Parts: sequence; C-alpha cells; structure tokens
Amino acid sequence: MSRMSRVARFLHRYENLRIARHMLTLSFRASPVVASVNIALILLLAGAAVFTSLAQRYLVDAAGRHAFGAVVVATALGVLAHAGSFALSHVQGEASQDLTVRVARELDHEILGLTARVPTVTHLEQPEFLDRLTALRRGTQALAKSVWRAALGAASLLGLAMSTVLLGGIHPALTLLVAFTVPTVWLAARGRAHYRTVLDARTQSERLERELHALCLRPEPAKELRIAGSAPMLDRRARAQWEETSHALVRARARAVSYEAAGWLVFVGALLAGLAFTLHLLTAGRASLGDLVLLLSLGVTLSSQISQVLFNLSQVADAGHVTRHYLWLHQYAETAGVRSGEGTAAPDRLAQGISLRQLSFAYPGAGAPVLQNIDLDLPAGSTLGLVGINGAGKSTLVKLLTGMYQPTSGEILVDGRPLTRLDPASWAGRCSGTLQDFAKLEFLARESVGTGDLKRIDDRSAVTEAVERAGATGLVEGLPEGLDTQLGTVFEGTELSHGQWQKIALARGLLRDRPLLLVLDEPTSALDPQAEHELFEQFITHARAAALATGAITILVSHRFSTVHMTDRIAVIDSGRLTELGTHAELLAAGGTYAELYTAQAEAYA
Repeated sequence: MSRMSRVARFLHRYENLRIARHMLTLSFRASPVVASVNIALILLLAGAAVFTSLAQRYLVDAAGRHAFGAVVVATALGVLAHAGSFALSHVQGEASQDLTVRVARELDHEILGLTARVPTVTHLEQPEFLDRLTALRRGTQALAKSVWRAALGAASLLGLAMSTVLLGGIHPALTLLVAFTVPTVWLAARGRAHYRTVLDARTQSERLERELHALCLRPEPAKELRIAGSAPMLDRRARAQWEETSHALVRARARAVSYEAAGWLVFVGALLAGLAFTLHLLTAGRASLGDLVLLLSLGVTLSSQISQVLFNLSQVADAGHVTRHYLWLHQYAETAGVRSGEGTAAPDRLAQGISLRQLSFAYPGAGAPVLQNIDLDLPAGSTLGLVGINGAGKSTLVKLLTGMYQPTSGEILVDGRPLTRLDPASWAGRCSGTLQDFAKLEFLARESVGTGDLKRIDDRSAVTEAVERAGATGLVEGLPEGLDTQLGTVFEGTELSHGQWQKIALARGLLRDRPLLLVLDEPTSALDPQAEHELFEQFITHARAAALATGAITILVSHRFSTVHMTDRIAVIDSGRLTELGTHAELLAAGGTYAELYTAQAEAYA
C-alpha cells in the first residue's frame, strides 16, 4: 500500500472518529442522563448472555453430582441473568431510540443550516448536490444511532471474547470456533456494501418518483394537471421509476442475503465439528456433560452474538456511508463560500454605485452562456428599468447582483470593491425586493410580511407601512383577523388568490427600510395594467426616498413598458447581451428593439 493511500485511510478513520465524537456530544447535549444510562446498560448486556451459558453449565454439573443446593443456586442465577438480559435489552433499546430521534433532529437542523448558509443558490439546481443531500437526509437516523451501534458492536465483541475463554476451558481447540465467525461477518459486510452502492445509484430515480407524485398532491400544480388530465400519466411514470428502483434494490438485497447465508453455512459447519469433537471428549472422559451443554449454549450464544455484531456493524457501515455524504456537505459548503462573518462588511450607503465589468454567466453543464460580457454602471441613487423578451437573462442578472449566483467570468463592483470580497450575509442584508417566483409563506399575515426583515418581524407599525407601500392595505383589512390572520389552507387559514399572494410578497420585499439594492422582478405580473401603474408610481417614490437615505439603487424588471419608462434609464437585454441603454425618450428616438417593443405594446393596448 502506498504512503498516500495509508495517509488517506488514516484521515478517513480520523474523520469517522471525529463524527462519532460529535454524535456522542449531541447525545449528551440532548439528554445527559439517558446517554449515561445507555452506556451503563450496554456494559451490563455485554456479559449477560455468557453469564446465562455459564449458569447452565453449573446447573448440569450440579445435577450430575446430585448437589441440590448448587442446582438451586445455578437455576436462580440463570433465571436472573436471562430475565435481566431481556429487561435491560428492552430498556436499552428504548433509551437508544429516544437519543436517536433527538440527535437526528439536531442533524437535520445542521444539514439544512449548512445548505441554507451557502451564499449562492446554484447548488440547489444541481442534480448531484440534490442526490447527495437526499441520501444524507435519508441517513440521518443511521448517523444519529451510529455511536450507540458501535458501542453495542464492541459489547458483542467483548461477549465473543468471554465466549472464547469459556470454550478454551472445555478444550483449547474449541477456541477456533470463534475464528469461524469472521467469514460470516466479512461476507455479510460485502453484501451490505453492494446493497448500499445500488441504493446510492438509485437516489435520483427515487427523487424523481417523489417529485412526480408530489406534483399530483400540491395544490398549485394539481389544478393544471386535473384540467389537462395528465395526472394518470405522471402517476404511471412515477410508478415505473418506483418499480425500477424496487427491482434493483430487491436484486441487491438478494445478493447480500446470499453472501450472508454462505457465511452462516461456514459457521454452522464449524459448530457441528465442535459438537462432534466435544462428544469425543465426553466419551473419553475428558469432558463433562455440563461442558457439552455449555458448548450447545455457547453455540446459540455465539450465533446470537454474531447476529448482533452483523446488525450493529451493518448499522455502523450504513452510518459510515452517510458520513461520507455528511463530510462532503461540509467540504462543499466551505469551498462554495460559506464564509459568514468573513470578508468586508457591506457599506452603510453607496457613494459611487454598482458596476458590472465583462460579466458573463453560464449554468453548470450548460453549453451557451446566459449572459455575455455585460458592462454596465449603476450610479448610486439611480433607478434602472430592465426589459427584454422571456429568456433574455434579466432574472439571471438580478440574481447575480444580489449574490445568489457567482459570475462565470467578469466581476461586480460595489463602490469599487468586488462583490466576492464582501461578506455574503452582510450584502444579503442590504438587498431587498420581490422576485417573480415569489414564495407563498403560510404564516400569520404579519409574519409572512415580517420575514422580509427578521429583526422587524414583530414591529407592527413597520409591517403596516410595508403593506401600505405594496398597495395591500385593502387586502389586509379584508382578512378575518387583519394582520393576525393565518394564511393558506394547509393550516386551516384563509386562502388568497395568486394576485393577493403577490401583494403580500411585495410588502415583504418592501419591509427593509434602508436597502442598498432594491430589486423588483415582475412584482406585479398578477395585477391589471392600471393597478400595476399605480403601484410602480409608489415604488418610484419609495426608491427615491431610499436613494436619499442610503444611495440605494432600484431595478425594475417588467414586460409592461408603460411602467418601466418611469425609471432614470432603461437597459435592454437580448440573448444574454446588453444591446441598448438610455432614457425612455432616447431609446424611442433610437428606433431600436426597445422602440419596436414599446410601439407594438402600445398599439395592442390601444
């Protein structure tokens, strides 16, 4: 084995030990008393089965000597050991399960926290990341119980060592019987490893099956599916994925079982040979009947101990497999830029503005870039209208400016400093607005608005002002309990129309009172043109107030040119390139793409 390979194996074992220590820490944090009791019970269970076998040996030997008192004592000790083992095993199982549930919950929070702290959203659109995240979340229970399964496995191995001592007391050659447990453990581990490999390979199919069925269960897509009558087709596709995955897993499990069965055949053959040898010793007067009973009892004990070792090792191996995904997520988060608190803090106000220099972006795995060589200056306090046909790259540009994506090439400068050198959390805290794919947060109305600026979520006056700026005052006043109304039907609240949800999202985006960048990406697409025009007038008023306070830049993205012309300048994006830039009057006079689109839309409305 090469030196690098040995180092890699050492580091892998070190990481596994570190994760085990972390799981143990989480267990004691969840409940110090239950964790301590669990350790004590595992130690007691280690020798309980062997003690039972030993009591049976003394019972048979005492009966052979007609020692009534010894028979009673051996019987009492055997019953006590057996009953104690049963009771302690039950209590230990409950304690372990309680800790597993608590630790798994902590792990879920940790995993989701790591995922949420990645400053971009690119990873949430990558199949590899989603597959590994699915495998990790599926394995949190295994990871949570791994330290206890390892302890139980160690206790089983201790029991095997005790059994070895007792077998050596009958005859030294019988200690070889324990050695024949190794093939059983090795073959079972090999089969289990194959099953885990197949399980990982089918993760994407499993995720696809769940997503297809979820489309039929979520209210929004379910409506369209009912109208189109496509729900049965999606169900068939989902079922095909499920059947394909199930068949692959059944085949893998059958292979694993065959490996384990072969291992058990080896052990049973060795046990039968041991029994024949002990019978020979008995007939030769070199062993007692109690020794034969002890061997039979230890044979049962050994099989039980092997089963426990196999089960616990398989659980630990499963956890080790999940550990790879767990460590991968930590590494991914670090390399992707989880640097909260690092970098320069975003400025309190803009003095110069935001500049884009040769900015290009392509989605991972995509051929053509979405944006190419964008050069654009956004002076502090200015407003910019962003227009272009669907798919031109407008929303992608917005996500780059807010730090959700990182450029493939080029850079974004904030008052002359590269955006990549700013603390992502700090910059996110200075951005605000509403995107076209807004969230419908089914909280209390004031909470659904208040999440736009968490430090002001309980500030009713601030929430009310944001509602007014979004033109949603009438909507809120019409709710059964005003701002305290539960929204959405999932929690038996009041359902809103799509346009009403958008107004709530608008209020949420306008809650932050001192942003440096305010982005409104198709924020009124569900409203009629007149209502949209009135709201945009309010937005411009709000933008000018923010510009005076912090030098804030406001970007309005809309397909309706009657509203965009209110901005200081208008940028036209066409096939990922900036093709026109100027005021409404300048672009009309130029007679380019903007003039053609504006004229066509004006004639359509006329």
